[in-house]
Amino acid sequence: MDYNKNIDKFLIASAICSFLGALTTALLIFLPNPEASDFETSNLLYSNSLYLSKLWILFFHPQVNLLASLGIAYLMFRKYPFEIIFGTFFLLIWAFTEMSQQSLLIDALNQIWRPGYVGAPNESEKIMFTILIKAANGISDSNYFLVIYGFGLGSLFYGFAFIKEVGWSKWLGMALIFIGLLSLASFARYYAGMHFFLSGIVNWSYEWIYPYLQPIVRISLGIWILKNLKSGIDSIKTSQNKC
Repeated sequence: MDYNKNIDKFLIASAICSFLGALTTALLIFLPNPEASDFETSNLLYSNSLYLSKLWILFFHPQVNLLASLGIAYLMFRKYPFEIIFGTFFLLIWAFTEMSQQSLLIDALNQIWRPGYVGAPNESEKIMFTILIKAANGISDSNYFLVIYGFGLGSLFYGFAFIKEVGWSKWLGMALIFIGLLSLASFARYYAGMHFFLSGIVNWSYEWIYPYLQPIVRISLGIWILKNLKSGIDSIKTSQNKC
């Protein structure tokens, strides 16, 4: 009985994480980005509360969404082990990489290097911090390489699982497949030389579809977990009875 209650708590917590994921997604999309027109202006962002807040939201964003995906994985693993194992693997890559990316930006860039540049007592120290700051852009972009790759494949595999279901779960699968393909298309345009073929449709999708679809999908996944709470507990009872 206690084991079933713990599973119940886990699934409820994962549903709440999915709702929090919808909130963090909406905040990241709809909160304005502080303007930084040049190198000197960008170095003052370390004292901009809106900019720093978005970095912290980005740090927690993959955590809550990964925890939500573990609830989905628990409920769907027995039916679709291939899709769930592969999807969870790639979502782990996405979550860990995005957390690492944001920790670099929060700590090294905005607590050490940018303040160091602004307060540098001489030109040689300014040059040193300039090199570090510019290197941070390359490191962050390399992390983004893994972020959209892992998120794209993870979403795609979870979509392949959901699309085999019936009713509104199938629509969730279609939405996840679209989100996964959009992320992989963005990966291809940035890193695989397909800019001229994909940028138009990708930019349009990110502007007019993704900002509204992604929070709705996160909310729907949370509701889906709660609706399937009883079936998850029943599956445990069945397996226990077989033992």
